[in-house]
Amino acid sequence: MNNYCINPQCRHPENPDNLNFCMSCGSKLSIDDRYRVIRALGKGGFGKTYEVKDRDGALKVLKVLTYTAPKGVQLFQQEANVLQLLRHPGLPKVEEDGYFTFQPNETSNKLHCLVMEKIEGKDLKEWLEERNYQPISSEQAVDWLIQLTKILRLVHHQNYFHRDIKPQNIMCRSSDGKLVLIDFGAVREVTETIQKTSGEVTKISSAGYTPPEQKNGKAEPRSDFFALGRTFVYLLTAQEPLNLSEDPRSGKLNWRNFADGTSKPLADLIDDLMAYFPNGRPRDTEALLQRLEKLSDRPLSPTTARSTNSFPLKLAIIGAGIAMAIGLGALAFQHFSKTPVENFLTYQSSDHQFAIKYPEKWEKQELQNPLIADIVLFTAPKKNSADAYQENTIVRIEELPRPMSLEEYNKWSIGQIKTTFPDVKIIEETAKTVANNSGYSVVFEAKEGEKDLKKMQAWTLINNKAYVLTYTAEKADYPEYLKAAEGMVNSFAVN
Repeated sequence: MNNYCINPQCRHPENPDNLNFCMSCGSKLSIDDRYRVIRALGKGGFGKTYEVKDRDGALKVLKVLTYTAPKGVQLFQQEANVLQLLRHPGLPKVEEDGYFTFQPNETSNKLHCLVMEKIEGKDLKEWLEERNYQPISSEQAVDWLIQLTKILRLVHHQNYFHRDIKPQNIMCRSSDGKLVLIDFGAVREVTETIQKTSGEVTKISSAGYTPPEQKNGKAEPRSDFFALGRTFVYLLTAQEPLNLSEDPRSGKLNWRNFADGTSKPLADLIDDLMAYFPNGRPRDTEALLQRLEKLSDRPLSPTTARSTNSFPLKLAIIGAGIAMAIGLGALAFQHFSKTPVENFLTYQSSDHQFAIKYPEKWEKQELQNPLIADIVLFTAPKKNSADAYQENTIVRIEELPRPMSLEEYNKWSIGQIKTTFPDVKIIEETAKTVANNSGYSVVFEAKEGEKDLKKMQAWTLINNKAYVLTYTAEKADYPEYLKAAEGMVNSFAVN
């Protein structure tokens, strides 16, 4: 059977393949003289969905409106307009003729229909269920948040917002694992009306994911951020937000105790997304992307320390002009620099009680973002105008979530580098004295985008803190400033 009747009044919609009209109600089985309905997929508050086969054999999704009030029709037509306008891999594709009406036999009302691309994969609720409700990692959460924020940037820049973001409305493509935002039935164009307190917006609600202002009919683009935050609470805890308690004084959702492995900066960002009032959330998608890019570029500190397995001192992958600081192991100091040792200046941090010498020609940049543990960045000068990558050394101080031995930290770190860079080549590992204390060091090669990088990193543990120094250079230029980087590491002192 792949001849399904979409007449809402039909009692027996299944039909044999060779029929053109429904045996039960007599309705035409070729929808818009083009699509054959194979099977019903599901239904929601606004419509039913079916899998259909186009006349060229392509499988697609047909959405049929069941909420026929004028406001429902308006929202449905708006969904069609939005998806036809916004062409993006993160949105289901709708052709120009994808919206049409169809009238079943012996009915007075036409059915509003929308045909769109069929996304092969599972929604994120199904995806998590298939993995026995194992919460996602902080790294995957940041990657997915970036993907979804870029999709929302496109939507918001066209003066629309989604209003019904939740795990069931986000698909993970089986072909490449990329996310697709679906179900724009609640999409709303941003107008001057909703920017005013008196503005009213049609109420769309999904329990546990809908922000307070939307429940009151005053949704705005930042309402999408609240739902996005609640979605990632579910993905990071495998707990439905509706089942979690809220702080009676602040209104904040009590979710962090269920997310032991989630980094503190990421948890803080998610709490900001879920701020009770829109003004407490990121200003717009650009502001949100800026914060996410920092999380994707730097190690993230864990929120709690309930178990050894929830100790993700996240790896920082710092791009051009920013150091790649990765919590790993061993420096090799047997190499020789091509250039003589430079004159050194001394940098002292009274706040963090350490000192380090650095080449006088290098630029110094103090990093004071409270969300990250990077303290200071030293950048080598450009060799010429065509120099696209500047070698650098970064100092990072990480609060450990619990007392650890150096051996335990080393083991965790080496495992992390192998996980983060599947094609990594570890050159050397060795014990190393850092800040007059037992430490460890590593030299390794890894690819970042199109660049082949070589890094050396050394650290030690003092007073339940990890002091990490990382020198990063393009592979071919690695020896250029190696001597200077070695001198910086050897000069590092903790007061």
